Amino acid sequence: MNTKIVSHTHKVVIGATLALFMAGCFGPTVPYVPKELEKQARSVTVAKSTPYNCRLLGEAEGQDDAEGKIGPSYEKIREGALNDLRNTAADVAHGKRALVAPTHEKLMCSSVGFFGGRSTPFECTPNALGKKVVAQSYRIHAQVFDCGEK
Repeated sequence: MNTKIVSHTHKVVIGATLALFMAGCFGPTVPYVPKELEKQARSVTVAKSTPYNCRLLGEAEGQDDAEGKIGPSYEKIREGALNDLRNTAADVAHGKRALVAPTHEKLMCSSVGFFGGRSTPFECTPNALGKKVVAQSYRIHAQVFDCGEK
């Protein structure tokens, strides 16, 4: 009688252990959150083209990464990269009214396997995103301009 109880207990413990182990094999469970926009970067404007009457200060880059997190939407990962770009531009501008004009943007994706594993990241377009392809990282390169005092 004791043997059956131990045998049953062992089965339950082994089953629970396997369930916990396998839960870790099915991909990330932590939600993605975009990088935060710092207070001093709120005044940094993003332009679609090179501005007039502004002085070029230099270049900056912003990036965000979803490594180990649930795949974000294109809009969310781009927002995180833009926030990072604006944070960097605020440091470059040193209190001036800064404007950034993106010159290059790159979305990196990865394929999702059957058990949630991900492939090596590859460059992709927002149209490629879906159940089998998720956003991995986003990078924006831009010129930083001084457009006067705040």
